[in-house]
Amino acid sequence: MYGRYFEELEVGQQFQHWPGRTIQEYDDTLLSLLSMNQHPVHHDGHYAKTSPHGRRLVAGPVVISLAIGMSQADIGGRALATRRYLDVRHESPTFHGDTIYAESRVLQKKLIAADRGEVEVETCARNQRGESVLSMRRVLVVPIRGDNQ
Repeated sequence: MYGRYFEELEVGQQFQHWPGRTIQEYDDTLLSLLSMNQHPVHHDGHYAKTSPHGRRLVAGPVVISLAIGMSQADIGGRALATRRYLDVRHESPTFHGDTIYAESRVLQKKLIAADRGEVEVETCARNQRGESVLSMRRVLVVPIRGDNQ
């Protein structure tokens, strides 16, 4: 099963997404370049040594993308659309070599048409030390399976 139908998601339901993903320097550099994020703390090791963290940081959109991707098999795989992202928070820095794990919880759901509903989920990402690195909420449009499927 890849994703769930509206009626398979219940308020309060929780998911531990698996597997985790170890972020390599290549992953970070590629997405930073694709998104035109040229901040030197992501690309310039010498510059990053002078930053408060003393080393290069993984760009935030990399962590966001991984957390969303990890949730697809459990939640978003059948989604018709993502309506909005809310309260995206980078809780702690992420570095090359960190492994990210994600978990999600269904916050709300409501029927919006005969064949679909909105589902709001909160997704959190933690590193290999269990430190929270990201939290966010998303509202997805999810199809209803109906009796004939």
